[in-house]
Amino acid sequence: MEKSLRFLEGKTEQQGYETVLKKIRNNLRTGEPQFKGVAGAEIRQLRERYSHFTDRVSDGYLISSTHVIHKLHPPKGWFHYLLNLKQEIRNIAVSVVGQDGAGVLSLDSVLFGSISKLNGNENYMHVSQVYRNTRNVWVKNEQGHVFCINPQPNFFHSNGKLDAEDYDAFFCEQGAGYSIIRSSRDGLESGFRIFVPESLPGEIWTVAVKNTSGEKRTIQLYPEINFGLDSHPGHYFVGMAVSEAVYYPEAYAILAKNLDIKNAFPRWGAFISGEEPLSFDTSGDSYHGFGAAVIYPAAVFQEKLSNNQAKQPLKGMVGVFQYRLELEPGECKEIHLALAAIEPADDVKQQIDSWKAMLNAGRAEVELAKVKQDWDHIFQSYLIQIPDPEINRTFNVWGKYQSILISRFNCPYDIGSRDIFQYLLANCIFEPGYVKLMLPYLLKYQYRNGRIPRQISKFSNLHDLRDFMDCQLWMHDLVVLYIKETGDFDILDETVGFLEEDYQTLSSEDGKPVYEHLLLAIKSVYEDNLGEHGLCKLGYGGWNDALDGLRGDKSQSVWLSELLVYAAQKMRELAVWRKDQAVLRYLEQLISQITAAINTSGWDPEGYYIFGYDNQGKPVGSSVNTEGKKHLNENSWAILSGIVPEERINSVIHAMNELKTPFGHKLLTPYSKMSAAAVGRIADQAKGHFENGSVYQHGAFFWARAMLSLDVDEAYASFLLLTNENRIPDVSSNPSIYHSNYTAIPENPDYGKEPYYPFSGSHAWRMRFLVDMLGIKAEMDHFCFNPSVPCRWRNGVQNGELIFKARKRSNRRKHYQVYIDMEVYRDDSRPGEKRILVAGSPLQPTGGQFKLAFDDPIFSNDKRGKKIVALKVYL
Repeated sequence: MEKSLRFLEGKTEQQGYETVLKKIRNNLRTGEPQFKGVAGAEIRQLRERYSHFTDRVSDGYLISSTHVIHKLHPPKGWFHYLLNLKQEIRNIAVSVVGQDGAGVLSLDSVLFGSISKLNGNENYMHVSQVYRNTRNVWVKNEQGHVFCINPQPNFFHSNGKLDAEDYDAFFCEQGAGYSIIRSSRDGLESGFRIFVPESLPGEIWTVAVKNTSGEKRTIQLYPEINFGLDSHPGHYFVGMAVSEAVYYPEAYAILAKNLDIKNAFPRWGAFISGEEPLSFDTSGDSYHGFGAAVIYPAAVFQEKLSNNQAKQPLKGMVGVFQYRLELEPGECKEIHLALAAIEPADDVKQQIDSWKAMLNAGRAEVELAKVKQDWDHIFQSYLIQIPDPEINRTFNVWGKYQSILISRFNCPYDIGSRDIFQYLLANCIFEPGYVKLMLPYLLKYQYRNGRIPRQISKFSNLHDLRDFMDCQLWMHDLVVLYIKETGDFDILDETVGFLEEDYQTLSSEDGKPVYEHLLLAIKSVYEDNLGEHGLCKLGYGGWNDALDGLRGDKSQSVWLSELLVYAAQKMRELAVWRKDQAVLRYLEQLISQITAAINTSGWDPEGYYIFGYDNQGKPVGSSVNTEGKKHLNENSWAILSGIVPEERINSVIHAMNELKTPFGHKLLTPYSKMSAAAVGRIADQAKGHFENGSVYQHGAFFWARAMLSLDVDEAYASFLLLTNENRIPDVSSNPSIYHSNYTAIPENPDYGKEPYYPFSGSHAWRMRFLVDMLGIKAEMDHFCFNPSVPCRWRNGVQNGELIFKARKRSNRRKHYQVYIDMEVYRDDSRPGEKRILVAGSPLQPTGGQFKLAFDDPIFSNDKRGKKIVALKVYL
């Protein structure tokens, strides 16, 4: 292998970085932009301190990207997420792989569906930094010395020497759908590749070892996993009592079972070898041995593993194989394995055989090629080339990757209803087929009164029944966007059932069309749900879950009222299309009434919108409060919903400037313990963490999107603060391929840190912001072209030069392989005017908008290949 960048930093190198970081941290302490006085070259060096990208460009667009981690010790474990990229709701595997191999395999739920398991990984958002690997590959050389196939961040010798110093090279390659760890030690080069295939739920491993020592070598190899088949929602006794493992000698497969008959999510796990092993073990008791401080498994120092088939092991079930490799100088050998989720109710042998068929070199490469091809198809659905390269990489590749991930695993537990309705907004643009699959599935969990559980369990009846009133109001935006993108109006007439009052029965009896489900959702928040100020009652809570001290029958929410207006406006678009006059009159009355109530009762004399009123009728999030005086969402959504009168807009913007930080707008002015009795658990959180005044990126993107309708320069400036253009790993702590849910603020010692990733509702709004700004938008019966160009882009080119370009694949069923290729140029000849040429001919505006009807002949395609519809925009 080529010599990698040095993966362990020396003191001199560290001091060089720390000198620059000292400037940045001083800027943050004094409230300045973090990069003030820092040279561009220094910023680039910090961005590439731990990792770099290898990108592929075609036709001027970045179309694929690989993240290469070249340092063993980034600020924390940099996990990569691999998953089945298939159009299904269940039987989806996700593999979490750190730069050192740490991580887990789960099925359908990151936490509730564990197949393998780290110790202590039940961390919110599943970012456990506990380095007791669930995956290891141990090597034993001829002298009996044992080491891990790749270096570990925290393995030390008894004299304090880091074990990683004995390795000659290391890097980890994180690509779309796979991870490869390469290293060398003791005259052996190794590769440890993991990917999740397209269809089967689990991981395929390829462990490769090459002899670079110049002499014949004989080594032992021990691939190892720890099974984690916990019962859901928990074991009625203890896990070991229902644990059993068996070995299938004809298939070289270890099968781990959880025999708990009360398990609401039954699943087994299998560790399968592509070739016959020398020995195996399934019991943690015999493999690890007993004692609290186990670093090296006791069994690898024996001649062979025990060949035990575990029955109720105290230390859990493991899957371990032993191989003897004889390598001539320069020779390389590969071993293929699978870690698989097994459905106990189906033919187990057939499932194992399906995996077994993949475990040879040729088939494994074919399966990985399918995965890469699937991702390429997703990536090329919409490509941009704008002046900010970090955003090109996010939008074209890693933003879509994160969107796919969170649409399948939208939280580490179950399906958050409010979450998934937003996550899928991004999928409408580049994966509408999955949205079509999910919409009826989600709506069948709606109650007949129009409401919906806070979280839906895919594999049991243990739904989260807390009565959050906003959850059902997010579906309208999604349905409208999906229909505009695809033209699938038929979905509105699809009949979907309900979740009955017992909270368990999914009934198709007396089902209603999707259109009526949407109307029921609006009625559930509007009818018999208005408080004394004419605002929507909060119920259990709204978007900010942590303000749970306000829940009750009398508390009222300005933001929930704004969201109701927003949802009603989306519903109105559907009613207009269907010419449903009765529903139109209903919606117009609602919008008028609630808008008036918000502007009367939700307006603070200091010039902004308040949170609402508590159960005693006292204002919350207002100038009369001691803490939490200003809340961002209520003001963002006043603009997004269009309820704010024009004369109040500048006052709102001025008031929200108090919440602005170098990382974006914070969610609110924080609370302290003194407010706990009044507002709830938010006051128990440290200032600047989570909902208590952090830069909660979801809320910050609401603000950026709201500003986009008013001032593109201000909007884009707010947007940039939340992107990789404004991130460095030593401050954020996260890898740049994923974005987090929040950033800590100046009131917190972790200022600038992003503790969690990547399950965040903010991400769809990140992607949507760019789609809306770049301006290729599908409407009900036409495309509309209205690019918004920030001054920083326009001023970066000369008259007549290209500002940016974008290529979008049409999702309309009749537009086979039709791509809209839009190039935007600076044109100083006609200030303030916009000109558009379509295939060289001028496009005339209609009603002040540049449109092309979906049935325009220019979109027709003979289905012989890709068709490009070329637009040139001059502004």
